[in-house]
Amino acid sequence: MGALFGLLTSMSIGTSDLFGRRVVMRCHVLSAMVIFQGSAAVIALAIVPLVPGSFAGDDFVRGLVSGVGLGTGLACYYTSLDRAGSAIAAPIVATLSAVIPFAYTTLRGHDPPLLAIIGAMAAFGGLGLVTAGGTRSTHVWEGTAWATLSGIAYGVGLGVLVDLSESSGAWPGFGQRLTSVTAMAALVAIRRLPALPPPEVMGYALLTGVASAGATIFYIVGIWFDAPATVVGASMFPVMSVLVGRVAFNDTINIRQYIGIVAAVAGVTAVVAS
Repeated sequence: MGALFGLLTSMSIGTSDLFGRRVVMRCHVLSAMVIFQGSAAVIALAIVPLVPGSFAGDDFVRGLVSGVGLGTGLACYYTSLDRAGSAIAAPIVATLSAVIPFAYTTLRGHDPPLLAIIGAMAAFGGLGLVTAGGTRSTHVWEGTAWATLSGIAYGVGLGVLVDLSESSGAWPGFGQRLTSVTAMAALVAIRRLPALPPPEVMGYALLTGVASAGATIFYIVGIWFDAPATVVGASMFPVMSVLVGRVAFNDTINIRQYIGIVAAVAGVTAVVAS
C-alpha cells in the first residue's frame, strides 16, 4: 500500500505541473503561488480531522518553518520549468530534496549505508548528464540555477520535518501550507504584483492547488502504511514531470538526458530506501 500511495503522490505532482505551468506562462510565478498554496492550505485544513492525531505546538511550528522552504522551493521550481523545461528542473529538485534530509539525519549521528552513498553519487552524476545535455542552450544554466535553489529550499523544508512525531497528524501539513501562502502573498504585496492570476487561467490555478494538496494527502496516508515504500514511490515524480513536459509542453529531451534522468531517479531511490 505504501508504494501505491507513493506513486499516487508522484502522479499528483505531475498533474500539478500539467496545470501549474499553464498558469505560470500567463502571469508572474508569485501571483500564481498565492492561489496554488491558498487552495492547498484550505484542503489541508479540511483533511486535518480525517487524519489520526492531535495538535502539538512544537510540531506545528516545525510545519510553519517547513512552509518557508516549501513555498520558496515551489516558486523556484516553476520558474525553472518555465526557463528550461522539466528535464532540467525535475531531476535536480528530486535529488536535492532527497539528499539534503538524508545528510541531515547523517549529521545527527546516523551512519549512512553504502547503498545510500552510491545512490547519492549516481544521482549527482545523472544531474551532470541532464544539465549538460539540454538543447535549449540559452536557458539551461538559468534553469539549473533556479532548480538548484528549489531543491535546496525543498531539502531544508523537508529536513525540518525529520523530527516530527506521528501523533501530530496532519496539523504540520496545514501549518506548512499556511506559512507558504502567507509568504507568497506578502511578496506579491511588496512587489506590487497582481494579486491573482488572469481569470482565464484561474481554474488551472485552483486545480494546481488541489493536485498539490493531493500529493500531501497521499504522502501522509502512505507513511502510515509503509514509510520507506511511500518515499521510494514519491521519489519517482521526475518521471511524471518529464512525461508531462514532453507530451503537454513539447519539452525537448535527448538520449543523454534520458540516461541522466534514469541515473538521478535510481540514485534518489537508493538514498531514500537505505
